[in-house]
Amino acid sequence: MRTVKVISTGGTIGNTLDGRVSIEDVLADIERSHPTESARLHATLEVEELLRTGAESFVPEDWQTIGRAVSSAVARDDVDGVVVTHGTFTAEITAYFLHLSISTRKPIVVVSSQRKHGTVGNDGDRNLVDAVRVAADPQISGMGVMVVLNEEIHSARDVTKTSRRPSGFRSDHSGILGTACEDGVVIYRAPTRRHTHASEFSVPGGDIPRVDIVATYAGADGVAVDAFRGAGARGIVVNGFSYSGKPHENQRPALDQAIDDGIAVVLVNRGGDGRMPVPEIADGYIRGDNLTAQKARVLLGLALTTTSESGELQRIFSEY
Repeated sequence: MRTVKVISTGGTIGNTLDGRVSIEDVLADIERSHPTESARLHATLEVEELLRTGAESFVPEDWQTIGRAVSSAVARDDVDGVVVTHGTFTAEITAYFLHLSISTRKPIVVVSSQRKHGTVGNDGDRNLVDAVRVAADPQISGMGVMVVLNEEIHSARDVTKTSRRPSGFRSDHSGILGTACEDGVVIYRAPTRRHTHASEFSVPGGDIPRVDIVATYAGADGVAVDAFRGAGARGIVVNGFSYSGKPHENQRPALDQAIDDGIAVVLVNRGGDGRMPVPEIADGYIRGDNLTAQKARVLLGLALTTTSESGELQRIFSEY
């Protein structure tokens, strides 16, 4: 039987009406209530409670804490896969950070729950068992970091939380990677963008540079841009008009000044549907491909630990 390391970080998956409990308690409850569906029937489990926090409270330092724990786990010969339990609010963000910074071909699965443990319609128990099944499956190699909910396997790059329903995690651009079916794990596609074992990034030892997100809307101006520039931002992601990511014309002077000051500015499509073409002649702005603003912020923060040159940053956004 393969060995899966379960790293618990908190969230609804370990939350009850009486407060948060350990993932060991959740696993024991599943085994007690449904002995024929226990996660331990699919793998030998080693459980570490790293954090017990709501994901809405996470900051980049928490990504690094989780990243170091996952790196340590996958480096061990006696660990075949890793499951990270996580709150839903920022699960896609931590998952993408791990997708970019952990060098391994071993499966890493981030799993969450939309409903509290022990409540009617709780989805977390099923999700946790499925996550262990995916992490323990010998066919899962080199797939990067995956997010498993609602019997669906998503790539960390593509998934977004869209609602609080059990089906609320979606990968609309590219579709799911596969499913955790009753009779086995089924894979339909693999990510082609650089990640994990093919990534040039690792978990930073020092601080991740500050990157902020600016919204574009009718009447937007440069106030937010100037505020972030004054706060020491090294990068700004503009959640711009569909499809081009274009900012409002009243934001342009402040953004142009930010670029002149050496701040990297990435444009993404606020409509969330489709890749933005990169212009033949560079204009100082970096195009964020089809990433959401929150995913672009993660990639830009990691990229700025290695380079601030706009051409190199554009290469990175075109490859990851």
